[in-house]
Amino acid sequence: MKRQSCYLWLLLCVALVPWVASQAAGPSLSKGKGDLRVMTYNANEGTDYKEVQAARTQTEFLIAVGQTIRQVRATDPDARMQALARQIIAAGPALVSLQELDQWATGSLDLATGKCGPVTVEFDMLPALMNALKSQGAKYEIANQAQNWAFPPTPGLFYPEGQFFCLQVVDTIAILARTDPGSKLQIDDKQAKVFDNILVFHSAVGALPFPRGWISVDARFNKKAFRFINTHLESENDDIQRLQGEEIRLGPANTSLPVIVAMDSNSTAYPFPQGATYLDFILGGFRDVWSETRPQDPGLTCCQAQLDNNVESELYKRIDVILTLGGVEGQRAALFGADQASKTSSGLWPSDHAGVAAQVVIEKH
Repeated sequence: MKRQSCYLWLLLCVALVPWVASQAAGPSLSKGKGDLRVMTYNANEGTDYKEVQAARTQTEFLIAVGQTIRQVRATDPDARMQALARQIIAAGPALVSLQELDQWATGSLDLATGKCGPVTVEFDMLPALMNALKSQGAKYEIANQAQNWAFPPTPGLFYPEGQFFCLQVVDTIAILARTDPGSKLQIDDKQAKVFDNILVFHSAVGALPFPRGWISVDARFNKKAFRFINTHLESENDDIQRLQGEEIRLGPANTSLPVIVAMDSNSTAYPFPQGATYLDFILGGFRDVWSETRPQDPGLTCCQAQLDNNVESELYKRIDVILTLGGVEGQRAALFGADQASKTSSGLWPSDHAGVAAQVVIEKH
């Protein structure tokens, strides 16, 4: 190689060093003048219930239940919770909003009586995530949790095997709090409520209610008080979703405390046109930390393939948001679980959503 070529190659390598280092480091949040970090992450329960919604006969419904648990198994929730824990640790939040933490259980069906027998838990995502955080050296506790929908043991059919069984699912939302020694975070109070406005899906076997709700904690960080709210708004009906958003604004967010809402809004913040529910919050005085701190970055958070097994990222919209109201200054924001390095060893994404973390400053109250 000629001397001039060697010199140019050396210059190129030197120039690339900072870029390579930044890629290896992944997303990060610097401390700035305040070091309160918060996060929201939809963990993906493992199915979108598409087949259940499409079923028009009882037989189709039975087969759809079988397809549902097969989808959940294919997403390997236990491995994904290990991967998701790594993303939480990388973000280092003091508080984490989590959605779609489901418990899945299966059992036998008595064909003579048509009744389900006892069920055995196959996946329990919240305990799996807590165990993953602990095994990876992180210290978090469940500060608040609440049940959304719960379906009792329901008959299903594995097709074409012709094997009957029963399936039970319980959907949970939770807030985790970091508990490192010397933590500046203190939890003072917690609340939870089911929305008055919920979706009722009329299926081939009758009405199926899908209740959702919100949870919150009142906390202090560096002795500065604030309220942290987690929710997962309705995805299948925009009118119900807007009413649930209104319940948040008139309910837990209606306080003299500074407010942080970290949620899966299911309403589009990007691309345009923006969703009505998202705009209701913005027009109501809420500030979007992502759009304030990274206005040129779309910050896509949803959605990978239903089975989390797509090779290249398919994120195409931003619906997971961290909104603030009152004395909260958003400083920085970053995505987690959106790059190839975040996948499980078998190539699954941690979730069909990316996590969003933000660094904020709470003003004195």
